[in-house]
Amino acid sequence: MREFLKTKGFKMTPQRERIFKAFFGLGQHVTVDELYAKVRESDRSIGYATVWRNLKLICKVGLAEEVNLGDGVTRYDRITREPHGHLFCLGCKKLIEFETTEMVPGLTAVASAQRFKPEGFKIEITGYCEKCQSEHKEAETPQAVRW
Repeated sequence: MREFLKTKGFKMTPQRERIFKAFFGLGQHVTVDELYAKVRESDRSIGYATVWRNLKLICKVGLAEEVNLGDGVTRYDRITREPHGHLFCLGCKKLIEFETTEMVPGLTAVASAQRFKPEGFKIEITGYCEKCQSEHKEAETPQAVRW
């Protein structure tokens, strides 16, 4: 990681290393608040602004990306080589990743039919998780899916 950052023009400081390790160690979509709480478990001297700036740096160097699902909360997801989509629960705000490898050929065919060269795919499905379905009547009554 140290050499990778160096090629991008950044140094690996001890604080930055703790933040990077915490982010990649969590292995899930995280908010700045969640990452800050995790970092503070090992180093109480690291401030919120430092965590935020380094999370932005992780995105800038291409190791993560922002995920915004319209709920006003920005989450950060590590960039992987495996295509994946997101299921977002409108009730509890839980974000679930799912594999989309089998969908890629079909999505590529759709793009090709339109003479479009895809650079990537983002699939986000909103709805209610199993737990929240019983708490939301809207989810119990099937309605037309909005696109």
